[in-house]
Amino acid sequence: MAMNKSNYDYEEIIEHFGKEKIMSRFHSLEEYLNIFIERSEFKNHVMISYNLLNQAVIDYFADIDRLKNFHHIERINFIKVHAYSAYWLLRRKPIQIVDDNHEDAELAFMNENFVASYLMQFLRGENRGVVIKKADRLEYDEFVENLKYVLRYRMVTPQMLETVLESYIAGRIFERSIGIGEEV
Repeated sequence: MAMNKSNYDYEEIIEHFGKEKIMSRFHSLEEYLNIFIERSEFKNHVMISYNLLNQAVIDYFADIDRLKNFHHIERINFIKVHAYSAYWLLRRKPIQIVDDNHEDAELAFMNENFVASYLMQFLRGENRGVVIKKADRLEYDEFVENLKYVLRYRMVTPQMLETVLESYIAGRIFERSIGIGEEV
C-alpha cells in the first residue's frame, strides 16, 4: 500500500535530509533575517520568532521532499530553493512585531518586505555590490515595489514565485543578447 505523503512525519524529514543540512538552512535564513532587521528602521519594533522560522524551514524541506519524490529527481535548482524558501517565509511570517506603537503602516509588512529583499538578493546573485544605473533606477524600483505589492496582496504560490524568478532571469538574458547583437 502506498504511503500517504500528505501526512509527513517531521522526524522522517530530519532523517532524510540530515539535521546538519536543516540547521544550515535555518542559520542561513536567520542570518538574512537579522541583517534585514538590523538595517530596517523598525529594528527596535520587531524580532525573529525562532519557532516560526523553524516551522518555515521544516515546511520547506517537506515540500522539497514531495517535489523530489513526485518528479523522481535527486536535486532541485536554485530557483526552486529560493521560491519555496520565500513562500514558506511569507506564509509563516517569522518576523514578529514586539512594539506596535509605531505609526508607520510599513511595520505590518516586514515579512513581505523581507521576502522581497531575499528574492532580490538571489536575483542580483554575485552582483550585490553593483549600483543600479540612474537611467534604470525607476524601472528597477517599480519592479521591487510591484514585487512587494504582489507579496502583500496577491495569492502567492511557490510556483508563481518560480515564474517570477525565471522571468527576471530570462529578461536579463534577453537584455544581454540585445547588447551582444548591437556589438556585432
